[in-house]
Amino acid sequence: MVNSEKSSGPAPNARRGAKAGSNVAARTIPVQLEPDASAAVRPGAGAGTPALNFDPGVALDAWRRALAPALRAQLEALKAIERFGRYQYSFAGDYLEWSVAQARAGLAFRTPAEQVASQTTLATQFGEKLQGRVREFVNLASETRASFSDCWGK
Repeated sequence: MVNSEKSSGPAPNARRGAKAGSNVAARTIPVQLEPDASAAVRPGAGAGTPALNFDPGVALDAWRRALAPALRAQLEALKAIERFGRYQYSFAGDYLEWSVAQARAGLAFRTPAEQVASQTTLATQFGEKLQGRVREFVNLASETRASFSDCWGK
């Protein structure tokens, strides 16, 4: 049986943790991170709250300066890819023209000597075009290498 007349003291409250009036958060913040009493206070903010002056323009300028070398390298890479693509397209066009000319020459009804002469002429013309394309490729590769050297050298 429980004696209802006996009491062990006041009824406990359901709150646990820090005692009333103590500021646990203030005790856990390092001194270096505590706001200065002399710091500017935002209007309408509580006492001791420093003003946050965030300027998006400054942040964007810092971002641009930080990423400028990467953006320049990306631009140079895209230019090089475009130039190599145009080179390959022109080379493929030359090869297609040569293939069509070869097919036309093979379908023409001529003597074997005329066939050999036309095939030799076509091969010589294609060889000259191919030599020009090789020189163009060497120039393209050296210009691309120089542009990337300038990009990473600065």
